[in-house]
Amino acid sequence: MRNIVSAEWTKLLPHRGTWLLVWLYPIAVAVIMAIAIGVKLASSDPGAALTAKAWIEQTAPIWYVPMISLGRYLVAAYFALVFAGEYGWNTWKLVVPHAARWKLVGAKYLVTIGLLYLAWIATSVIAVLLQFAKFGIAGEAIPQGVTLAAILAAHGKLVLLGIAPLLLTAAYASVMAVLTRSTLAAFLISLVFVTFDELLGKIVGGLSNFGMEWLAVPYRVLPSYHLDNWASWLRDGTGHQLRLASGAIVSYSHTTSLLVLAIWIMGLAGLCLLTFRRQDIN
Repeated sequence: MRNIVSAEWTKLLPHRGTWLLVWLYPIAVAVIMAIAIGVKLASSDPGAALTAKAWIEQTAPIWYVPMISLGRYLVAAYFALVFAGEYGWNTWKLVVPHAARWKLVGAKYLVTIGLLYLAWIATSVIAVLLQFAKFGIAGEAIPQGVTLAAILAAHGKLVLLGIAPLLLTAAYASVMAVLTRSTLAAFLISLVFVTFDELLGKIVGGLSNFGMEWLAVPYRVLPSYHLDNWASWLRDGTGHQLRLASGAIVSYSHTTSLLVLAIWIMGLAGLCLLTFRRQDIN
């Protein structure tokens, strides 16, 4: 397994798709923050003093990537490329005879997720260092309460919030890639799924005003509500509730939502593996 992971790593690390969809993050943040430093130095207005919380929040936007629609689209694009690209490159036939198929799929998940988190960690480190540099160059004091422990705690909480949507997006894209054998098709279908996750709650709430409360049934089962609910429990310590026009409330515990999300993620990943194992690779 280690050799397969190493081979996948070696293949993806220099790939153009990795540069466009992974290393894009640290490069973009470094450029943006460098520009912000230049603007800060050119401006005579010192601006409002930041609290420690606000100071730290300015270093952590990268961790919102797997939680917002645009970020999930980019994640889906990368997984679609990694999984479906093998069909377009016609390279599966070179590796399938030499390794168990579950190992090939597992290596793709491990390396793709690993590269994304490596890029995001590098981005957050760059953001913190440039934030210190910006205040140091401008001669401004770092707010009281900005400590390594506080930075790690704030970033760590956002990391936890992003795990479930990242894994679900990866599952969408990978299973669609194997089913369609097309990078573009896998990406477009994943885009629909991600958008559906984001909008389903609003659709259910809106249509309940027209008596269509039956939509609350699939809403209770599909990942959309449970992504919001799990995030709400982690972020605020309270669950997410959707009140329907009749007064009925969609509400579940954090354990239930975690279980539902785990079933969806593992089920989709299992479908990806099952489909791949049954494919005739020529």
